[in-house]
Amino acid sequence: MHLPLSSLHPMGLLFRLLLFWNTIVLAARERSNTEYWKDQHPQQRWRIYSLRLPCYSCMSPYLEDHYPYISHLYRKPLSFDTHCDKHSLETSYLYSKNCSDMCVTLRINDVVGGRRRHGYMRGCLSDLHGYNHSLIRTLAERQGCLDTTARELFLPTAQRQELEPSRLSLCACHNNLCNFSVSPPCFFIFLFVILVIFLMR
Repeated sequence: MHLPLSSLHPMGLLFRLLLFWNTIVLAARERSNTEYWKDQHPQQRWRIYSLRLPCYSCMSPYLEDHYPYISHLYRKPLSFDTHCDKHSLETSYLYSKNCSDMCVTLRINDVVGGRRRHGYMRGCLSDLHGYNHSLIRTLAERQGCLDTTARELFLPTAQRQELEPSRLSLCACHNNLCNFSVSPPCFFIFLFVILVIFLMR
């Protein structure tokens, strides 16, 4: 027996709407993943369909002075801008470029001059040199964020020694210009909840 929505308790209605919204989000992600990502090879790599995905490209300004020392980790961005530091940045001040993989936002827990500070890098997944494919595979299958360390994200090579275990937060997505905030889906869910509460008044 199905009860009309008007007879449901407001909290019960909210719960059902949230379940419905979650189903829609998961279905959309699954369709997107099916379209963009396919396994290519047993060596934890995947084939990417030919695409041009616009992503914001920037770094925190203080990283410009240090870039010669981190160029083996990151491709140089289109700008070093204070607006790149924002949790939800002012996009009108930033440049974008086409990527062939995913948009990423990397939050770096740094120590400069004995003081802790947070730096940001936004760009393409391919802007990260020599990243750990096994680690990134999780984000390729389900876009979102993960907390990791520089040692786990960047594998040692003949030219690069094992890095310090400094903390990093990496978010990835594959929608146009989606690396404008740390976790865009959460923002839209928040707006949806506010709308539901307003409609129940």
